[in-house]
Amino acid sequence: MTSTQEATQEAKTTVYKPPTVWKDKPRPGLWGKLNQPHAGPREKRELPRGKHALQLYSMATPNGVKVGILLEELFDAYNKKNGFDYDAWLISIIKGDQFTSGFTNVNPNQKIPALLHYDGKESAPIRVFESASILLYLAENFDPDHKFLPADARGKAEAISWLFWQVGSAPYFGGGGFGHFFSAETKIESAVDKYTLEAKRQLDVLEHHLAGKDAKTSGAGGPYILGKNFSVADMAIWPWYGRKVLEDGTPAAKFLDVHKYPAVIAWAKKVADRPAVQRGARVNKSWGPEKEQLKERHSAADFAS
Repeated sequence: MTSTQEATQEAKTTVYKPPTVWKDKPRPGLWGKLNQPHAGPREKRELPRGKHALQLYSMATPNGVKVGILLEELFDAYNKKNGFDYDAWLISIIKGDQFTSGFTNVNPNQKIPALLHYDGKESAPIRVFESASILLYLAENFDPDHKFLPADARGKAEAISWLFWQVGSAPYFGGGGFGHFFSAETKIESAVDKYTLEAKRQLDVLEHHLAGKDAKTSGAGGPYILGKNFSVADMAIWPWYGRKVLEDGTPAAKFLDVHKYPAVIAWAKKVADRPAVQRGARVNKSWGPEKEQLKERHSAADFAS
């Protein structure tokens, strides 16, 4: 582009001046049409129910994968011991399933994942929404051996702290920050720079911890977030950060220069090698290669079909 063309392009750029009161307007694209500035159901439709006490309603986005991983880890740990199992139903956020009356009754915020627990003690099932809440609920109620959430105060506090580090950090790393502005059709340099800086800072937080650079902190040096023990902290962080550093050939991973975080990459590979993680990443997945999909999950046999 010549300097004259650049000047012409700059002249065509209009500066947005917000009105005193924002008013809704038509928005382009799939998400522009789906997202609305109001809550409440848009369609009357009940949710399906399977035979197990736990009913997951989700999709294999990073937040959905968190819960799929824990459910599969619990299955491996306790199915033979106490019959632990669950049903998982696809909620297609592309088709707007999250806006039905049934799903809204489980999560008024209309975001996946959501969980119903038919515990047999209450007339109505217990609802749990927001991914971190679901991880804690499952760990506290279905992990009597404390395999994934430590029983001691120090270990539990460390796990919960890292869990909510992910909750607070990932929006800046994903679609609410770096992921959005880096992939946007019109790229705004200041926005890309701002969220790239934050994304790299977050990766370096993990690098410092997993590499043992913060040697006095609990769990420092890996191989997992809490040290020797795989926990809900790893399950929450890996779908967002672990998978990103393993996508070394993608434009976003190249831009972030992910090879500069070797401890994060080593951790991500170790987590990815776990059979339950591999299965959990497939739960409620409806895109990609057929062998990676599993739209619904009702028993372990579904993975072989």
